[in-house]
Amino acid sequence: MLLRPSGVLNFLAVTACAMFIALICVMLYGTRSENPSLPSLVKEVLPAGRCLCESSTIFVCDTCLDCAAAATNQGYAHGGNISTSAVKAEDKEEEWVFTYPRDANDYGLEEEQCQAAFPGLYEDIERAKRYRRGLGKVSQEELSSFDLTKGMVRAMVYNGELYIIETFLVDNVNREKAIAALSSLHRALVSFPSRSLIPNIEFVFSVEDLPAQPTKPVWGLARRAHDHAIWLMPDFGFWSWDMPSIGAFSEVAAEAVEREEVEPWDEKREKLVWRGKLSYAPKLRHALLDAAKGMSWSDVGQVKWDGPEFEEQFLGPVDQCSYMFIAHAEGRSYSGALKYRQLCRSVILSHELQWIQHHHYLLAHSGPRQNYVLVSRDFSDLDEKMQDLLAHPEKAKRIADNSVSVFRERYLTPAAEACYWRVLMKRWKEVLGWEPELFEEGKAGRRKRGVRFETFV
Repeated sequence: MLLRPSGVLNFLAVTACAMFIALICVMLYGTRSENPSLPSLVKEVLPAGRCLCESSTIFVCDTCLDCAAAATNQGYAHGGNISTSAVKAEDKEEEWVFTYPRDANDYGLEEEQCQAAFPGLYEDIERAKRYRRGLGKVSQEELSSFDLTKGMVRAMVYNGELYIIETFLVDNVNREKAIAALSSLHRALVSFPSRSLIPNIEFVFSVEDLPAQPTKPVWGLARRAHDHAIWLMPDFGFWSWDMPSIGAFSEVAAEAVEREEVEPWDEKREKLVWRGKLSYAPKLRHALLDAAKGMSWSDVGQVKWDGPEFEEQFLGPVDQCSYMFIAHAEGRSYSGALKYRQLCRSVILSHELQWIQHHHYLLAHSGPRQNYVLVSRDFSDLDEKMQDLLAHPEKAKRIADNSVSVFRERYLTPAAEACYWRVLMKRWKEVLGWEPELFEEGKAGRRKRGVRFETFV
C-alpha cells in the first residue's frame, strides 16, 4: 500500500526528529561520560567545546627572553641572576638585577624594578590599553551598565585601599575564588613602598572560566584571541586554591624545589604524566588519552573526583614533578593547572592553546629559549614528539631547565604577580574616563561607597 504524500512527510519528520534526539543523546553521553574508551561514533560527534578551533594561538616572546639573557652574563643559570636590564640602586654605585631566590618573594619591588625584572609580562595589558584607546575612555555609565552575573565583583581602589562595591557570588566556590583574587590584589597594594602613587580606580572583574559579558571592559582570568575587551588579571590560584595537594601557590613552588633536591632530573621517571577530568573538554582530552594509550612512555589517565578510585588515580602537582614529561590540556576554557606544571623541572607538552592567560606570552616552543614542546591540538603527533625527546635527553633537559628559569624562578614568582597587579591598575587608570569617589550623595544623605577589603573578608 502506497503512503500518501502527507504520510511520507510525516514519516520523514518523525524519522528526522528521532535521529536528532538520538544525536543529542549520544553527544550528552560523550560529554558527561567518565568512560576513557568511547565508541568511535561517539567521538566523531563530540563537540569541540566553546572554543573556536581555527583560532588556536601560539605565543612566542623570544625577544623578551633574549633581552633578558643579554642583560646579564649569567643568563638563565639555575639560581643565578635572571634579569633583563639594570636599575641603578639608591647609592648610584651598584646596578640592581632581579636575583632568585633573593627577590622572588619581594612583593614590594619599585616600578622601575618591575619593568626591569619582568619584560614581556605586561604584553596583554598593553594590548588591552591600545584596544581601549581606540574606542575612547571607559565611562562611569559604561561600567555601571554591567549586569553583574555569577562570579562578578565591582571594586575600587581609593587612596591605596581596596573597597568592594558590589558582588554576585552564588556559592562557596565563587566566594573562595573572588576572595583569593581580592587578597592577591590587596597584597600588591599594601606591599608597595610608594603607596601614594597608586591611582584611584574602579573596575569589574569575573572569576568565572567564561566571562558572561566579554565585549565589555571587564577584568578576567583568561580570554580568547577575539576577546579584545577583556583585561587579563592573575589567576586566583596565585593566592591559594583549596584543592587536594594544592593550597597556597608559593607553598607548592617551595615543595617542588624540595622534591627536586631528593629527585633530581636523572632520577625522574621517563614517562609522560597527565591527570584530569575528561568531561571538562571531552573531545580534546579523549584525544590525549587515545594518543597515549598503550605507549611505553605513557602514564596518562583520568581522575574521577567522586569515584572510589580517586586516591589511586589522583596525582598532586608536586607528585607530577617526579616525571620528566607532563602533558597539558585545556578544560572548559583555560586550565589553571598549567602554572603548577610549570613549577616542575619537567618538559611540558601542550597543544595549541585557545585561551590566553597573562603569562602565556613567555611561552617559547622553539629556539634556544624553548621552554615547552608544542603538539597538535588533536595530539596526532604526540608519539613523534615523545620519541624525539626520549632520543635526545640533553634537549629535553635544556627545555626543562629553561622552563624553570623563565617561569618558576621568574615570571610565576610572587614578586612578578604583585608587579603585574600594579601595572594593570596603572594602565587601567590611563583609560578610565572619570575620577572615582569614595562618597556619594543619596536620598538619605552622604554615604560611603563600598566596604573595605579587611571588613569584607
